[in-house]
Amino acid sequence: MLLAECAGCSERIDRHGPGANPQRVGVDSSARTLATLVRETLQSHRPIDHLSVCAGVAGAGQPTEQEALADRLRRVLGNDADSVHVQVVHDASIAQDAAFGSESGLVVIAGTGSVVFARARDGTTRRIGGWGHLLGDEGSGYAVGRAGLQAVADTFDGGPDTSLRARVAEQYDVDERDALIHWVYQDEFALQNVAPLVIQAAADGDSVASEILASQADELTHQIGWLIDAVDDIAPRIALLGGMFRNEHYVRVLRRTLRRRVPDWSVEVLRREPVVGALRRARRLGQ
Repeated sequence: MLLAECAGCSERIDRHGPGANPQRVGVDSSARTLATLVRETLQSHRPIDHLSVCAGVAGAGQPTEQEALADRLRRVLGNDADSVHVQVVHDASIAQDAAFGSESGLVVIAGTGSVVFARARDGTTRRIGGWGHLLGDEGSGYAVGRAGLQAVADTFDGGPDTSLRARVAEQYDVDERDALIHWVYQDEFALQNVAPLVIQAAADGDSVASEILASQADELTHQIGWLIDAVDDIAPRIALLGGMFRNEHYVRVLRRTLRRRVPDWSVEVLRREPVVGALRRARRLGQ
């Protein structure tokens, strides 16, 4: 989790944990986590007359979920300032604000999961993806890591040779069928942790790993195309955010795929943190 604060004209961005996805931990636990982080930040700024909080929360995609979480946050933080303004939005929404402010554009987020979000020139917004690892998360670290381990499993069944088997064995000391099954299922391994191995293998010329990245980039590009078809008059620019896009090889693979679908659109990796979008929204709340 990232937390941003603005005191006067200065800004500060800190990294905090744990996560606050209400789909995983529940609305009450999510609100308590967020309130604790806000209060820790407030300690150096008391007393406080006006408090504005914008939270971009993964798993809070529906208005009812957002308002329920915002309402609990208001009640929890009610004694921390004379007036409290709270807004809860989906994390893709603050990423859009960080990338383009209030202007039009399309944002692709790919970290552990994935989602595609766009704002038209008239302010209309639309999201595609964000279904979680059981139903979606195409192009994400989880999807790439899972496909990489599937390729490793295939080698035990006579499938194509791939350096991924040796890379996984070296990194995690897993090079037997039973050990792989135990490691993945009983130890509940975070599959997204294998994604960097897949990307590096592809960069080194492994054909199986390269096919995995190409397939995942295709899936993301399909979603981008659906979104462009669904929302009229989007400014022709795409911002890439999230941990997957910190790897230049994966960015190159996606750019190559996107050029075939949207050859005239600009594609840039956003270097600022998405939480900057929440900070911008919080400032507007207090005005």
